[in-house]
Amino acid sequence: MMKILHFLKRCLRALGIMLSDAFRALYGLLSSIDYREWAKKILTSIGNGMHWMLFSLLLPKRFRNLTKQEMYNIIFKADTPAGKKFDVWLLVLIALNLIVLIVDSFPIVRDGSLAVRIIMGIVEWGFTLLFTFEFYLRIYCSKHPWNYLFSFYGVIDFISIFPAYLSLFVPATRSLSVLRMLRMLRVFRIFKMRRFLEEGYKLLNALKRSAVKIVIFMMFVFIVAVILGTVVYAIEYEKNPAISSIPMGIYWAVVTLTTVGYGDIAPVTPLGQFISMVVMVLGYSIIAVPTGIVAGETIEEARRDRERRHQEEKAEKAARVERAVREKQADQEPTTKIE
Repeated sequence: MMKILHFLKRCLRALGIMLSDAFRALYGLLSSIDYREWAKKILTSIGNGMHWMLFSLLLPKRFRNLTKQEMYNIIFKADTPAGKKFDVWLLVLIALNLIVLIVDSFPIVRDGSLAVRIIMGIVEWGFTLLFTFEFYLRIYCSKHPWNYLFSFYGVIDFISIFPAYLSLFVPATRSLSVLRMLRMLRVFRIFKMRRFLEEGYKLLNALKRSAVKIVIFMMFVFIVAVILGTVVYAIEYEKNPAISSIPMGIYWAVVTLTTVGYGDIAPVTPLGQFISMVVMVLGYSIIAVPTGIVAGETIEEARRDRERRHQEEKAEKAARVERAVREKQADQEPTTKIE
């Protein structure tokens, strides 16, 4: 028996040495690889392949000889006829793609025949490839590609196509392609809805300024929900199987505080029902607080905007007066010299 144990011990030691040497060799091999260089080569190969497919096969012949500046004017500038036409067609394609995604979620299509699923898959991937090539063209003709990639619209363009490729590994993420709807935000820039953009910026600034207050308030609400859920659990757990743990009590407190009231969990004891009444009334007052915070900040933002415009008008008026005075002095100088 001892000989067998010694033999196993020697085998395990030899195996440990072999594994240690193997891991050391693997680490040395991986540390010698320049990942940046490999990533650059892979991205360059992908870019060259997409470039060849676009400019040799997919683009109409009249667009293949355009310069980068001409492509930039069409893709990024909506104030030109060609650029506006391009953006309008892009919005139409996005809307059609969203309709296809919604139709594909219907059970009659999702669980339909193999031919229907193949057709829907071809259509969806057709839209994905189309938007992928369009994303590449934006990078290709952009004057500062990295600035575009990390800009607001650049990030939206990327996340609009990324879920489709991620679905190859995680099929459930395919429905996230609906994020392409965010690209519809370009409609404000395309049709020059400046007033809507200004109001949107005001609301965004108001939300930023009220963010700290809202976070503090939500922390307070969470603490209240935990306390109330624990109290109801302590009262109900022996008589109410629905509230069998503190997390279930917290879930009930949150549902009740937000006045959602699913009805799947309800106290059965008189004291628990009394606490429910208090929580329901408290929920209405809690809902009003964030609204008041955001409304106050929105009013303050509007006041700042009025003051800013008033200051700009005063500065413009002063500049006009000063310009008129200088022009008057310039008209009088020749007369004085003649005299």
